[in-house]
Amino acid sequence: MVIIPMKDLKKAFTCTAIVLLCCAMISLSGCGVFLLGDPSGDKAPEDTGVQTMEPVSDFEAVENDYSRELTRFKVDLSTQTYGGASVKIASTKSNTIVPDETVGATLSKELTRRNTYVEELLKVSISAVQADPETMLEEMQAAVRAGAYYADLIEFPQSYISVYKNAGVLMNLMSLPGFNVDAEYFNATGTSAGTGGDIVYALTGYASLNSDALSAVFFNKGLMESLQMESPYALVDRGEWTMDAYLQYTAALSALEGEYYSYAAQNTATYLPDLLFFSGGQRLTTSLRGSYPYISFNATDTADLFTKMSAIVYDEKAYGNAVAGIGAFGEGNVLFLIDRLNTMPTIANSSVEWGVLPLPKYSASQENYVSLAHYEDAMFFGAVPTISDVQKASDVLMALHIISYGMNADAMVQNASYLYLRDNDSIRMLDIILKNAAYDFAYTFANSNKAIPSATFSAVRNTTGGVSSLQRYLDMWSGYFDTAMYQLFSVN
Repeated sequence: MVIIPMKDLKKAFTCTAIVLLCCAMISLSGCGVFLLGDPSGDKAPEDTGVQTMEPVSDFEAVENDYSRELTRFKVDLSTQTYGGASVKIASTKSNTIVPDETVGATLSKELTRRNTYVEELLKVSISAVQADPETMLEEMQAAVRAGAYYADLIEFPQSYISVYKNAGVLMNLMSLPGFNVDAEYFNATGTSAGTGGDIVYALTGYASLNSDALSAVFFNKGLMESLQMESPYALVDRGEWTMDAYLQYTAALSALEGEYYSYAAQNTATYLPDLLFFSGGQRLTTSLRGSYPYISFNATDTADLFTKMSAIVYDEKAYGNAVAGIGAFGEGNVLFLIDRLNTMPTIANSSVEWGVLPLPKYSASQENYVSLAHYEDAMFFGAVPTISDVQKASDVLMALHIISYGMNADAMVQNASYLYLRDNDSIRMLDIILKNAAYDFAYTFANSNKAIPSATFSAVRNTTGGVSSLQRYLDMWSGYFDTAMYQLFSVN
């Protein structure tokens, strides 16, 4: 296998960033977290002063009860019912609406339960049709030109919000009667990502959560045990799984005999700095309804974060062949694999004992672990201006998210525990990841004006790579970014 030296990887990463720069431009009671097995028959480990890699005690299954939230959220719905009227949802991933044979049994059961609840609550009948994003665009454009009905709701990738907005096929969700766009059952960063000026073009929440869009840190439990260090699971639980802690683990590899690599990244290789930037507690932009979007980070406050990000991404002990990172992790010589959650089926049967962690925080004082959703796979809801019953669309969109609140994520965790995960702790880690998804406006509208990526994620990637300083990027592009906001959006 060919291993690319880190200095060449750095060049490759920088080239990728430059190319991108140039081109830019949950019921009543939850499924909960379930035990995989009973480790109580394991021998008690010797007291070494650190927590061993196997759980020292059984973790009780966490039964999440969302009944209070459900009761509180339902107040947002109108008192109207619809006499069995059909609700058509057009989606690029329709099995997230109406499950098919490709959906795991646990998640399928949850989606069916949700749909049945909404149907009985509102007296409607939900159906879903699937089309690729470009076909949907053509069909919606034809419907808008003819003033004809297309669908009550649409679901599509974040990357298409700007495309659909520019084509004039998205209505302002704020025009839906009684619609509570600021409700807790919608993801606040997702709403920001789908908002420009006075218009909310699209939003997301648990009803459209796509686990494939999120990333994690997978780790080799055998190698970790060889390091004789505290379990990273324990650090996560204490809120101390930080970038410094990550770097302490990778630095300890040098004490092991043999050729070991600190980390590999395959599907996330081109946007790994972005993942770390968000997991470090930062956002690229803020876009609030009724104001112009703005850049929400600066060079001074992020200087130390970028130092840590660079140390992680450009670690000389990193596995340099990005196209083979997952395979290398499966061979047992890589400590960490930073990759997408849809990597789990690939490594499920690996001979390597592995665990799952969220992306590390910047510091222990940071409130949450954060997982940036990749814009090409993150799913959002919107509506076409020619919908026939705006009140029905409003109620259904809110009801889907109310009844999905927490529950969809719980079902995804349970499904993964049955099919992929190796230990009880990973179940809790996956729950953290799925319930802390983040989205950003910069990725939504990156293709609308080159100043948007240049002042945001391209600046982050190139600063991490040492191409130039962040302040220089902001000095060059922030003015153009502000101008682009005035040109693209209106604020009354």
